[in-house]
Formats: sequence, C-alpha cells, structure tokens
Amino acid sequence: MQVKVELERRVWLLVTLALLVLLCFWGIGDLALLSTNEARRAVTVREMFVAHDWLLPRMNGELYLAKPPLFYWLALIPTYLFGGVSELTVRLPSAIFGLASIAGAFYCGNRIGGRALGLYSAIILGANATFSLFARSAEIESSLTGFCFLSLLCAWIYLFVDGRRRWSLLSYLLLGGALLSKGPVALLLVTLPVLVFTLIRRPERGRQYLCDVPGWLIALFLGIVWYAAVTAHEGFDVWKAIFKQDIVDKIGGQGADHWYAYLLYIAGDFAPFCLLLFFRPLQLWRQIRQDPRLLLLACAVLVPLVVFSLFSDKHAKYLLPTYPALAVLIAWHWTQVLEPLAGWKRKLMTWFPLVLLAGFVAFYGLAMKKVYGYRLHAMPQITRAAEAYPQLQIYSLELPDMRLVYYAGRQVKIITPADLLGIDEGLLFIRGDLPPELNIDPRCVSAQIPKYLSKHKGLQAVLLGKSCTAGSNVAQVPAAPAS
Repeated sequence: MQVKVELERRVWLLVTLALLVLLCFWGIGDLALLSTNEARRAVTVREMFVAHDWLLPRMNGELYLAKPPLFYWLALIPTYLFGGVSELTVRLPSAIFGLASIAGAFYCGNRIGGRALGLYSAIILGANATFSLFARSAEIESSLTGFCFLSLLCAWIYLFVDGRRRWSLLSYLLLGGALLSKGPVALLLVTLPVLVFTLIRRPERGRQYLCDVPGWLIALFLGIVWYAAVTAHEGFDVWKAIFKQDIVDKIGGQGADHWYAYLLYIAGDFAPFCLLLFFRPLQLWRQIRQDPRLLLLACAVLVPLVVFSLFSDKHAKYLLPTYPALAVLIAWHWTQVLEPLAGWKRKLMTWFPLVLLAGFVAFYGLAMKKVYGYRLHAMPQITRAAEAYPQLQIYSLELPDMRLVYYAGRQVKIITPADLLGIDEGLLFIRGDLPPELNIDPRCVSAQIPKYLSKHKGLQAVLLGKSCTAGSNVAQVPAAPAS
C-alpha cells in the first residue's frame, strides 16, 4: 500500500534534497579534527601522500596495518587533486558515502512503498545522530556503511527487482570494497543476512546469489590482494598482533558492556522514531514476515545485532552499516501509522521528520563549532608553534594524541625524561603544567596553549638544548638519589 503525503510535492522534494546534501557536506572542511580516530586517518593519509606509498600505511612514522587501506586510498584522491591533506580531503569520502547510503535508502523505500516511503527512509537515516556524525567525519565507518548497504541493496535488487546477473556481480564488487575497508566483518553485515534469509524463505535467486562463483572471486580478490602484497613485503608475522587485537580480543575479551548495549545505542540514535516500534509491534512483525523484501532488510538488521551482541567489545559505530536498512523498516511503519490519520496528528507525523532533519543541519552548520570549541581552540596554535621552528624535531614525553601530530605538521618522537640530556636541539610538547622534576627553564617555553583537548588543561611548547636562546641547561633530569 502506497501512502501519499504533502511532502511529495516538488518544492518539498527539493527542500529535502538540499537538506540532505547540506547535512553531509556543509562546512566539513571548516572544523578541526574532533577525535583521535579522525586524526589517525588524517596523519596516515598525509604520510602516504608525502611518501607516495599506497601500499604500506604509516602513522607517525610507524607501520599502521590495523585497518585495510581503502579509506586512505579514497582520501588520497582528493588530496592529490587539491595538492595536500586537509580536513576537507580526509572527510570527503565519508560525506560521499553518507549521501550514497541515504540515496540507497530512498531507492529501497521507493521500490517497496512509493515516494513517501523513500523520502521518510532518507530523512530518518539522515536525522540519525551517529550516522550523520560519521558522514561528516574522517572515519572508516561511513564508507564501510556505504559499501555494505549498497552491496546488500544490489543483492536485494537481484532477488526482488531485476534478476540479471549484473546486480549479483555488482553486489560482490561492492562487498570486495567493504572487505578492503574493514576486513572480514563485512561478511557478517552482508553475506550472513542474505544466507539467513535464504534459509528462511528458500528463494531460488538467493541460492544463485550465494553460489555465484565469479562474484565470490571478485570480492575475495579485492579483499585479499592487499593483505597478500603486504605479507610478501613484510612477512606473515606482521599480522599476529593485529589478529589478536582486532579479532581475538574484540570477540572474546573482557568487555564492560551488557549484551543489550546495542539496543540502547540504536534507541538513542533513532530517537524519537524508534518509539514508534512499540506501537502495534505485532502488526509490523506480521508485515515483515509476509513481505520478503522487508524480511531481507530485517535480517540485515537483526542478524548482525545478535552476532555483535555476543562479542565482548561493543561500540555504537559497529552497527552503523545496519542503519540504512533499519531506517527503511522504521519509515515503513511510520507511513503505515500515518496513512489513516487526519488533522493535527497527520500534520505532526508528516512534517516532524523534516523539521528534525533541518535541526540536525542547523546544528552541524551553525552551532557545532561553538559547542565543540574547547576541542578546536588549541589546534591552530599548535600549528603556529611548530611552524615557528620548522627545522626542529618535535618530541613528547607520552604517547601523543594524533591531533598533536597532525597539527604539528610532522612526526612526534616519544622520549623519556632521561633522554632530554642527550638532545642537542628540539621542540618538546608537554600536556599540562611543566613537571618540576625536569627543572625546565621557564624562558625556554616558546608557547603556552590553553584548552588542549580539555577546558582545564593546556599544552606547553618547550625549546630544548641549543634551540633555547635563554641559556644552558634547558631541561635537566635530576640526579639519581644516592643508594
């Protein structure tokens, strides 16, 4: 049953499209990097760009193979086009794939229940806190979501819309992109849901899709070739620590979250739309069971939800690739509840999603810089402090936050207090107050940067050795106490 709403008028279609484009792209290059993860991606892209090395990602000079390189490759394209790394170039892939996921949700909803369902699918996905944030961030999750959902959507089209082989092959091509974005987890997000759906409904095309040998060869080639190349270059031992950290520990480690943590994450991200799921839930479930198109989308949500809930390591972003399918299901229920309504209730349900989407756009475009100002305040000052001494090696007494590395513009070497005496010249960044035991001459402090990653802590830039024009003994380590 197709529902008609005033939102389908041309003017509101254009308004909705404009809001969704603004949601993904407005001001993404104007904000400094907000998180350590964003800075990790940006630093890695910069070092690959400088070294012209697309095979081996490095972060702060160290080999960094924890994640496959497709995100870095995607970010390197605009980086080469613009002639250097910036917040815009590293966030652009996420914005593009975020908008692609929204377009896929619209297409899927439109095929199932008409334009109104497509519009609400796109709006509900866009007005999702986690999805919209990652669509504007230099993070892997948005591109992974795009590859996974578009791969699933192509399989969905092959099963229910157009049975030509091209859709199956395109699905596996995109699955290969997902594998090259974050590894085998993509199989849990795409292949396993299709397998469960096929076991439940036993469609012939489902079996054909799962047994598509050329498709599997395409996906596995794309997913494995980089690992093979790195192994040939660095040896097999390079993967041991990564396998333990990213697979063994996350599946069977000591996690602090309860098994239902993902339900809370989903409820928060899809608020307030998720509240509608408590209205006539049995009716919704019957509709899902009766319509195989909806059932496959439900499998794409529930199967990863169950599997990831069994893992010890839980983060809201892990389920992000399931959000487009869930947005379509929520939009389906939204339109079914909306259809018989009249008066103010119908107007409220018709326009509330669009108003909420506009609120998200306004926040990201107008208010976000002020809200997160304490995280951004120090970044340009770090750049100025480092650019004042471009010839000096930069040091840190602790593992540096990658935002420091990125905005310093070059690698930051970790040292201990005992190493200070052996440094002829350099620039040391110290978070917080100067440690009194180092006996640092206050005249050697070249910059004091307030509000570094906190409203209450600053960052000190200290010149070492001959770099300090104030005098000798810039940073002295106290002698060891007599035994």
